[in-house]
Amino acid sequence: MSVNGSSNDIGQEHMFNKSSFYSCQDYGKDIQCALSKSEFEGFSVDATSNQITPITREADYVDGKSGNAVIFQEKFRDFIEISNITAYKSDVFSISFWVEKISTPIQSTPDAHVISHTTVNKDEGWFFSTNNAQDQDIVFGLTTKSGNEPLMSKPLPISNSSFTNIVATFDGSDIRVYGNGSLYDSIEYNGTYTPTQNLPIHIGVASYCSECTKFQGMVDDVRFYDRILTPMEISQIYNDNESMTTSNGLVGHWEFDNTMNDSSVYKNNGRMLTMTSSLVTSPDGRIFIAEKNTGKIRILQNDILLDRPFATIDNLDVNWETGLLGLAIDPEFEKNHFVYAYYSTFDVNDKPINRVVRFTEKDNLSFNKTVIFDNIPSSAAFHAGGSLAIGPDDKLYISIGDARASIYSQSKDILVGKILRINKDGTIPSDNPFPNSPVYTLGHRNIFGIAFNEKDGIGIFTENNDKLFDEINVLKKGGNYGFPNMQPENNHWKASNSTIDIKPLRSFYYSIAPTQTIYYISDHFPYLKDTFLVGTYTGDIYSIEINNKTKKISSEVTPHNDPETIDSEKHIQINLYPFESVIGLTQTPGGDIYFGGYHIYKLDSIIADDPEQILFSLQLDYPDNITIDNVFAGYQKYIVVDIQNNDIKKLDNSQYNLSNSYSLIKLKIPKSLLSDIVNINATVVSPIKGENTYDITDYLLNDTSPKSNELSIPLPNDSITTTLSIYGEESSSDSEEESSSDSEEESSSDSEE
Repeated sequence: MSVNGSSNDIGQEHMFNKSSFYSCQDYGKDIQCALSKSEFEGFSVDATSNQITPITREADYVDGKSGNAVIFQEKFRDFIEISNITAYKSDVFSISFWVEKISTPIQSTPDAHVISHTTVNKDEGWFFSTNNAQDQDIVFGLTTKSGNEPLMSKPLPISNSSFTNIVATFDGSDIRVYGNGSLYDSIEYNGTYTPTQNLPIHIGVASYCSECTKFQGMVDDVRFYDRILTPMEISQIYNDNESMTTSNGLVGHWEFDNTMNDSSVYKNNGRMLTMTSSLVTSPDGRIFIAEKNTGKIRILQNDILLDRPFATIDNLDVNWETGLLGLAIDPEFEKNHFVYAYYSTFDVNDKPINRVVRFTEKDNLSFNKTVIFDNIPSSAAFHAGGSLAIGPDDKLYISIGDARASIYSQSKDILVGKILRINKDGTIPSDNPFPNSPVYTLGHRNIFGIAFNEKDGIGIFTENNDKLFDEINVLKKGGNYGFPNMQPENNHWKASNSTIDIKPLRSFYYSIAPTQTIYYISDHFPYLKDTFLVGTYTGDIYSIEINNKTKKISSEVTPHNDPETIDSEKHIQINLYPFESVIGLTQTPGGDIYFGGYHIYKLDSIIADDPEQILFSLQLDYPDNITIDNVFAGYQKYIVVDIQNNDIKKLDNSQYNLSNSYSLIKLKIPKSLLSDIVNINATVVSPIKGENTYDITDYLLNDTSPKSNELSIPLPNDSITTTLSIYGEESSSDSEEESSSDSEEESSSDSEE
């Protein structure tokens, strides 16, 4: 069956009143398409970097089995790192430690790693982990190098009132696990064991990832032997026999008595790593580093971390997303030496609040601490915001999260869910959008990054969603960004039917958790020059080139005097292993880029010779009577477009029978996404004819463009809905089944959200 009309008819003049752009991103496992503000492409490139310094802190010590032990709390996300040495690469070994669980575990993952020395694929090394978040029994896992799952011991119960001694031994053919000196489990091992070659040992988190499988509990007296311990020796460890501390084969011993030192002959001291939250650079090239959980502001000078902190914030309120959060350097630093900080603390009634202060720097130390803005609402745990930036107008911009009280994000009178704009002395500018109010924008969930392109007068900020659709937005005076009622969390902005809220410049289907943001101005990395750089909790950096000259914008976007669009996007793959988030991000006067989470890294090179395209933009032009519901794509397989006919509600039954008209839809499809058009079909639902699926033959294909296929396709006007399927290299039947499955999954996901 073919639609009414002919190819000659299609070539005639038709009205295309609306245009939409859909960005289809290749995530490796699938392609997700979402309505976009404008047309742009995205590419992935690799980068190399050098580790400059770890960010360390003193551990939190508590009473241990004998002396002290280290306590790990998941909400702080700090852990111990022990460098890998040859002595740990033995294929015969024994490991002993003491552990006590916390009564109310809140682990986000069931298999939290207590002590870990394994790869992400678990094809090398060993690990101790909890079997579930509720019981926190300990299992020992040993890899097999055979593609199978690690060989796991039975869960060994541990107490929340006393320490349990756990020992695991491996002789190449048998695994034995002991609890409090007695054999608990014995497993025959038939795999091929390979010690972990490059990864450190981690205590409190997985060895392959600084953010994964975090443990909550207390650990004491960790010992590593490069031989098998006998049952008698294991009993001696349990009974605190001192002879075992000088035993042969003891290649690592961390007692945790107020120190991370290794008392074995190797002296391979551990270190407690702590998270950064912000990096800023002074005009003379010094990098100021905010430690989220300690309240310390450290200085990196000539790639050396100074021992003495620049400042330490007292009475800090530390939780998942609270602590020392943001820093800013005054543009006139060379004259006034001002450094600004945003942190979580308590008021005089012990109520959690956030505060902005200013320090004066002299000889790498802080003086004259001055409160600039106080009593910012806080939830004592989540959504505190905390980013600071000084704009080209010399005003201080402050991001405030919704403090888990999202209903107030739309209220101009309550500061949560806002970006504030104040003078650098804390007073309110007379030209703010709301009289006598520091509020500059509203309708936010949580923001970790603000940056300005002073040359073009563009400011952007990042907006963190829950699981889906993190955003990059252009900063507009008095702007309402729609959260929570117009743009609910985990929903694409298309869900908003309002013309009040400003739609994002970019939204990401899967969360990238954007962090600190800067505008890069140097020639040192020409590939990144004049772009906004955005760090991510998922461990990469995005480079986004923005154009503020009016371009064609999707019809679904109601302009708010916001012509800014993205010209191009680069996904800079940092490829850190162990995995580490990019939380702080800064540039030096010479154009060097520094970033980090638990270590500070310096970007070395960007390998941009052959970038991989991962984001493809579709353009659809269509008349007023059509609405585009969804677009789905399979790389070089298919494009599926779900279409609604808005005019069908206006027709009566007699018109149904007389209707022989059709509408045209035009698609501009990049050949890099779908190079060849094999066939096109439509599934049409009509109030009279019901549902029919047929091949469309009367379409025009214009493939003269080297980059795109341009299609003009007729659609019957007597339909309620049309699902348009454009097939590429695969057979239409195979592709139809796959695209249908993808559509169902998308619909299911939308309904759950």
